[in-house]
Amino acid sequence: MPTTFLDARETATVRHVVDLCATSSAEPDAVFEVLDDLDALIGCDGVAFNAMDTPGRRHRHAQLIASGQRELASPAELEAADHEPFWRWYWQCAPCSLPDRLETSVAVSISDFYTVREWAQHRMSEVLGRLSDELLVSYPDAPGSTRRLLFARESGARFEERERFLITLLMPHVGSLLARTLAPRPRPEDTLTDRQREVLRLVRIGMANKQIAHALNISTGTVRKHLENIYERLDIHSRTEAVRAARLDDHPPQTSHPG
Repeated sequence: MPTTFLDARETATVRHVVDLCATSSAEPDAVFEVLDDLDALIGCDGVAFNAMDTPGRRHRHAQLIASGQRELASPAELEAADHEPFWRWYWQCAPCSLPDRLETSVAVSISDFYTVREWAQHRMSEVLGRLSDELLVSYPDAPGSTRRLLFARESGARFEERERFLITLLMPHVGSLLARTLAPRPRPEDTLTDRQREVLRLVRIGMANKQIAHALNISTGTVRKHLENIYERLDIHSRTEAVRAARLDDHPPQTSHPG
């Protein structure tokens, strides 16, 4: 592969992507910021981050930047979307199905498999909107489950070695952020401390703050502080809401009596 040189702007963008992937919280907005940088760096008409379940013939996640607009599909929108034409031709489209066939990370484009004429005659080209080229970067999660970055060009030049070099350089960094984005989020109630759960168990059986303080050998001020922290963490406003939201188990609280 010929030597690729990055100018000052490209170097700064690469560094920014690496920093974002290392330090950003795993939220859709962070992914959008990375997609913005990749769009400018690679040069395309749209960049998408999709997560796909091939055996289930469904998309688990979809967010897109196109023409400066950000779009994030809700679970309901993903469920309602008609992807049947896509799945009908999925296994007949070599670049689409390659990640599932290889079960490994790949960076592949339409132009790796089809000439302009061949792609124009492919049924999947109608489904995808007759793109001139699309660069697919995939990360396997499990057999049949992949995270995918999709760089689309609606017209003009097809993707070349320069774009492949840049995306290959950034693949491991971006992949880490995308994996964190799709990781299951802990429920708020799962983040309560053991002491906060003890307080809630005593609230559940009807104890007042003074009684809780005596049972746990702490001050009433500390009880109030625990309850304030619980309300904030669970985003609720009353003792009744706190007990309902916390989904406490039935293990008895560990209490210590003075003297």
